[in-house]
Amino acid sequence: MYSSRFLATLLGTLIVASVISTSKLHGQMPSSAPSEELTYNKEVEFRGVWVSTVLNLDWPSKPGLSSDIQKRELEVLFDSLSQSGFNAVLLQVRPEADAFYASDIEPWSHYLSGRQGDAPQPYYDPLHFAIELARDRGMELHAWLNPFRTARSVDLNRLSEDHVVKQQPDWILNFRNGETSYSMLNPGIKEVRDYVATLVADIVRRYRVDGIHFDDYFYPYSPAISTEDTFHFKRDSRGIESIEDWRRDNINRFVEQVRDSIYAIDPVLKYGVSPFAIRLNADAGTNGSEGYHMIYADPVHWLENGTIDYIAPQIYWERSHPVAPYLPIMQFWAKTAHQTGRHIYVGMAPYRLNAPYNWTVNEIGEMLKLNRLNAVEVQGHIFFRAKHVTQNVKGLADSLAVGWNRTIAKIPVMDWKPIDQQPPVDDLKAVRVEQNHILLDWSSPASSRVAYIYRYPGDMSVDDILLSTRNSTYLIGATGGTRWIDRTALRDESYLYAVTVSGRNSVESMPRVFYLD
Repeated sequence: MYSSRFLATLLGTLIVASVISTSKLHGQMPSSAPSEELTYNKEVEFRGVWVSTVLNLDWPSKPGLSSDIQKRELEVLFDSLSQSGFNAVLLQVRPEADAFYASDIEPWSHYLSGRQGDAPQPYYDPLHFAIELARDRGMELHAWLNPFRTARSVDLNRLSEDHVVKQQPDWILNFRNGETSYSMLNPGIKEVRDYVATLVADIVRRYRVDGIHFDDYFYPYSPAISTEDTFHFKRDSRGIESIEDWRRDNINRFVEQVRDSIYAIDPVLKYGVSPFAIRLNADAGTNGSEGYHMIYADPVHWLENGTIDYIAPQIYWERSHPVAPYLPIMQFWAKTAHQTGRHIYVGMAPYRLNAPYNWTVNEIGEMLKLNRLNAVEVQGHIFFRAKHVTQNVKGLADSLAVGWNRTIAKIPVMDWKPIDQQPPVDDLKAVRVEQNHILLDWSSPASSRVAYIYRYPGDMSVDDILLSTRNSTYLIGATGGTRWIDRTALRDESYLYAVTVSGRNSVESMPRVFYLD
């Protein structure tokens, strides 16, 4: 057993190592490409998954399930994602101007209960429940909102009386193209932008989410907008001559207004958008539809003006795509985000493992390698969508667990935001329990988010530990709790454990150590 004096000395050296390691990981990484092994062994990386609730695509499996079944389905989903190495979930909480959380502004989603406006029975709050599930597994939870869609199909009989379509009909744009119909809030109306910003502020005030996230439905893809908002443009053009420029200005104003609403309440909270990946074909030499003209989104403007914290462009094309190949698009967004000091978490498409695309799982792996070979500029990725992981399509979950995500990754620090440094844990203990497992427990600061557990050989020298601190080789666990069981410990082996905690901007605390003979 090490003496208390030795442990105190060791703790001090580990504290120094944490400062050295953190500076290496954030902002001072070498410019040379990482080795082949490092493409599998990423220590700091945002690994997110979109969990779609619209049409019950990912969760719940169908409307009208009991609360117990809904909860159990979500627990299984989160367990599967955690086992596959993901550290963040982006849960769709507002699919059609309705709510997967207790809102006094918008009605409960019909994708929960089967009828819009009806709360889950027995009552529970799905967003609060999801936050707790994520926290227990050491994962971030970002609330994903569709900003302007009000209904995928225009059917007033399906909408509750307190839905915004019925409460504010003058705010709504309706589209129909043959059998296709769509309705959305009009971003050209100031009151609409105020309304959505208020919804976001309500979530930020009442829920312990780690981020707010928007998808790309600003103006519709199909049916495309034509003259539906001409009246509003003429009434309030703000001196802008082109209706296209006016629409883009509507979105730019909205994105910035939401940023201001979030930062006024909680400047640590993360704010990201997932746009269509082709802004202009000139950006990356592509030859496809352009989001700048199609949905009136200009993400470069958001990055250059610091109105978002991260961008997640939906790069849903294979590496050999003749019109929009993956690599040049990824490199354009990576360079742009890096130059503007913001993060990029690449939106990736495991859904294309299925027909009619029939990608191989190796296509996903090669894209991950490309991301990691651009590690200085690319901080992570987000998969669309959860079910293609949890159903292990073409062995994707297995490939992640034993290959591409085989080591634990920590969330990248956003160094332009408040740091939220946590004090170290207290009362760290480790004891052998049944089946020769080792139970660790400790006391965490109340504001901590994730605890990281490191395990070193018991005979490791102080100098060796100093050099290896924060090395993912020794990182064996992450949890939002204060207890963790090491199930891979060997009988008759001595170990030195270290536990750190991170706060809401992912900066690790000084470590606390415990020697177990």
